[in-house]
Amino acid sequence: MTTMGRAERGTGLLGTTIGLAAVVAMLGFAANVALGLWARSTIDSIAYDAARSVATAPGTGTTDASALSARSRAEGEAITSATQLLGPIGNEVQMQFESGDPDWVVLHVRAPGVSLLPRVIGGGPVVGSTDRRIMIRREGLR
Repeated sequence: MTTMGRAERGTGLLGTTIGLAAVVAMLGFAANVALGLWARSTIDSIAYDAARSVATAPGTGTTDASALSARSRAEGEAITSATQLLGPIGNEVQMQFESGDPDWVVLHVRAPGVSLLPRVIGGGPVVGSTDRRIMIRREGLR
């Protein structure tokens, strides 16, 4: 049976601690990236559905006063519904329909990213931030 000398005492504990810290850091980074990508895909999907609901709303395809009123009502309902579907993060997501070509529905979506690390540590990597425009061609009879 061999005995360890004084110089080697605690070396197993040090290596284990460093290894465990590295595994926890990689796991935390992977969880942060997964959460950010999930949030981004959820926001994109709900925003796309909101834009599609306006594009397919009846009576919104022309430029007369009644169509503009129906379009603004459909846009308001789509944004309200999307915000409710997003839950607590819906208050941080900005959605705005842009006017322009009556043949297209354009929804501008801005959302902050997600970070699991507290801001005190430096904010950490922010994953999943969104700033995009969703364009859908209007459907229906004219």
